[in-house]
Amino acid sequence: MNDQQATRAAEAEVMAESAEQREGNQTSNGNNLALSIVLFIVLFALFAGGLYVMSLFTAVTFVVGLGMCLLALLGTFDLVPRFLT
Repeated sequence: MNDQQATRAAEAEVMAESAEQREGNQTSNGNNLALSIVLFIVLFALFAGGLYVMSLFTAVTFVVGLGMCLLALLGTFDLVPRFLT
């Protein structure tokens, strides 16, 4: 390894370390607190309402309640992270 290759390797290592520091030091601004609270209340109420409707002991209400619960879970774990981040 000659001096030029050693210099290039050292420069590449310094650049990689500085890139890691820049990426590691950045934090997100977060989401709007009011929007987060409203989404939590709506999705929790939808899920709890779905559980209640499922407990009414008819096939139709069970399916409707199941749909409500699945919609709340879809919103919580798929739509909210996709649109808020």
